[in-house]
Amino acid sequence: KQQLKTAVTCQRENPFYIDTVKAFRDRRYEYKGKNKEWSKRRAQAEADGDAGALLESKAMCTLYDSLQLAHKCILNSFYGYVMRRGARWYSMEMAGVVTYTGAGIIKEARVLVEKIGKTLELDTDGIWCVLPACFPQNVVATTRSAKKPKVAISYPCVMLNVDVDRNNHNPQYQTLNPETGAYDKQREMSIEFEVDGPYKAMILPASTEEGRLLKKRYAVFELNGDLAELKGFEVKRRGELQLLKVFQTQIFYEGAFLEGSTLEECYASVAKVADRWIDVIDTQGVDLDDDEVLELFSEQKSMSKTLDEYGAQKSTAITVARRLAEFLGEQMVANAGLACKFIIAHRPAEKPVTERAIPVTIFDAEPAVKVHFLRKWLKDRSLCAEEVDIRSIIDWGYYRKRLDVAIQKIVSVPAALQGV
Repeated sequence: KQQLKTAVTCQRENPFYIDTVKAFRDRRYEYKGKNKEWSKRRAQAEADGDAGALLESKAMCTLYDSLQLAHKCILNSFYGYVMRRGARWYSMEMAGVVTYTGAGIIKEARVLVEKIGKTLELDTDGIWCVLPACFPQNVVATTRSAKKPKVAISYPCVMLNVDVDRNNHNPQYQTLNPETGAYDKQREMSIEFEVDGPYKAMILPASTEEGRLLKKRYAVFELNGDLAELKGFEVKRRGELQLLKVFQTQIFYEGAFLEGSTLEECYASVAKVADRWIDVIDTQGVDLDDDEVLELFSEQKSMSKTLDEYGAQKSTAITVARRLAEFLGEQMVANAGLACKFIIAHRPAEKPVTERAIPVTIFDAEPAVKVHFLRKWLKDRSLCAEEVDIRSIIDWGYYRKRLDVAIQKIVSVPAALQGV
C-alpha cells in the first residue's frame, strides 16, 4: 500500500546535517581532483620511462581513489542512518524526502536519456546508459585566463544537471549571516550528476525466469581493458562457492569477455572458459588433487548468532555447526560468528541439501574418526577407510546445476537474446 505524504525538513532547525553532508561531498571532490592530477603524472611518467615517478604516482592514485571511494560510501550511508531508529539524527520524514526526491531525479533522467540513447541499468544514485557515438561528449570553451585557457565541459552532465535544477531547486534556501544574525535567502541547487566514462563494455547478466530482471549486477570495462567496476556477482562476496568465483574471475578479471572482434567471437571465448569448468565437474576433477577438489567445491557461511539461538531452523550452516559440535565438542560452537566451511554430499539421497552439508574439517581428522562420522552423516554403515574418497562423496549433480545456472545468466541467455 502506497500513501503520498508531505513533509518539510527545516534546514534552519537542523543545519548540522546538511553541513556535514556538504563537507563530506566537498572533501570527496577534492580527493577526486587529486586523483586526476596524479593520473596525469602517472601518464607522464610512463611516457618518460621514469620508474621512480611511476611507482610514486601509482601509489598516490591508489590512495586518492581509495579516499574518494571511502567518502562515497560514507555519503551513501547518511540516508540509512537517518531512518535508523535510535540514531541521533533519526528522521523518517527526512529519509522519505531523500528517497522520494532521488527516485524522481533518476526517473526524470531516464526519460531524458531514452530520448537520445538507451538505459542499461538504474541505480538508487545513478543511471548507466549508452549514447550514440555522434552525440557530443565534451565541449571545449576558450577562456581569457592565462592559467586555464581552455575548459572542457561534459555535455551529457550539463544536460542532466539543467533538468535536475529546473525541477528540484530550492528557491528559499536560508543561511545564517554571522555579521547581522539574520538569515539570508538564496536559490540553492547542490544535487549534481557526475559523468563517468565512456567505457568499452558493460556486461549485464539475464535472469533464467521470464519477466524478471536482475538488479545491481554488472561488470564494466575501461577503454584499455581494465575492469572498472564489478557489482553483485559471487566473486565479490565472501564465502561463496569457490568454483563460481574462479569461473567469474577468469571471464571478468582475466578478460575473456574482451577477446575477439565480434559478438560471436566474444561469446565463443567466454564459452571456452565455461566448457572447461563443465568438464571438470563431468570428469569429477580427474586432473585435480584432492585438496584442489575440496577447495573448489567448498563454500563458507558465517553464523551471526550462537547455534542455540537458531532453535529448530534449518540451513546448511546450521547443519555444519551441529556436526562440528559432534566432531569437535560443544565448546567450539558456543559463540556467535562461527565460520562453517562445507561441501554438499550426494547421500543420504532422500534428504534435502540443507541436511547433506559435510564440514570440510572432517577430511583432516584421523582415519578412524573420519570414517565414524562420515558413516553417521552419510547414513552408510558399509563405508570403510579405503573407500573414503572425496570424489565419491561430493554431489556432482548439485554443483553442475549451480554452475549451469551461473553460465545461463552470464553467457547463454544474454547471447541468445542478442541472436548469437
